[in-house]
Amino acid sequence: MTALLILSVFYALFQPTQERKDGEILKTQDIYISQDRKVLLIEAIAIEDGPPQRFFIQASGKDKGTTIRIYQGTDPIKTAGVKKLLAIVAKQMRDQHPDMAYGSTNLKEFLQ
Repeated sequence: MTALLILSVFYALFQPTQERKDGEILKTQDIYISQDRKVLLIEAIAIEDGPPQRFFIQASGKDKGTTIRIYQGTDPIKTAGVKKLLAIVAKQMRDQHPDMAYGSTNLKEFLQ
């Protein structure tokens, strides 16, 4: 399956999420897709010990796969909650496409 098709399916099936645990609230809210359908932006909020961190998660398609990362236009502190939100999006995408494999990542502990 091509990366563009994976992103289009994810966009069409996207449902906002909310996880609450031990005083931590992690949310994904809205999703946006670029006109060429090569990039998704997912609005995310991580509420941990301090003020809420609002940022976008970017999923971009390339020939050999899909990359999920923090959108460069936002700069949250890379807390455990922020990393968990990236992993949540990666897991949702993989759940939709079980044949996908995770590539190199610094989120292994959150993808369990």
